[in-house]
Amino acid sequence: GTIMEIALDEGLDTLAAFADGSVRYLNHTGSGSIVEAPGLFASQVEAVLLASKRVVAAIGPWEGDRLPPPPTGHARLTFLVGGQLYFGEGPFEALARDRLAGPVLAAATTLLQAVVDRSAR
Repeated sequence: GTIMEIALDEGLDTLAAFADGSVRYLNHTGSGSIVEAPGLFASQVEAVLLASKRVVAAIGPWEGDRLPPPPTGHARLTFLVGGQLYFGEGPFEALARDRLAGPVLAAATTLLQAVVDRSAR
């Protein structure tokens, strides 16, 4: 699975996409969406996971303790692979321009928009 955390002035937004097709979105306001319907966002989840595989192939697993939430203006990408955590973190704009993290953020943003649009209906 892939988890994207974005630290805003107002709080933390978190989006998680899993290989079984499920999606979790927790908004900083306390609202959120849980999607258990396999296939509902299949193409968007697949795009997130495909982009994530490229990052995981280039970095090693995290061996330290779990970190606190990222600071305001930062994003964290966490990858759950075989019981291990892999992650990258930095200023959102820097990650968005990164050759590996950028495609993950772009795919996750597309997935997030689809989830929000569906929830609004």
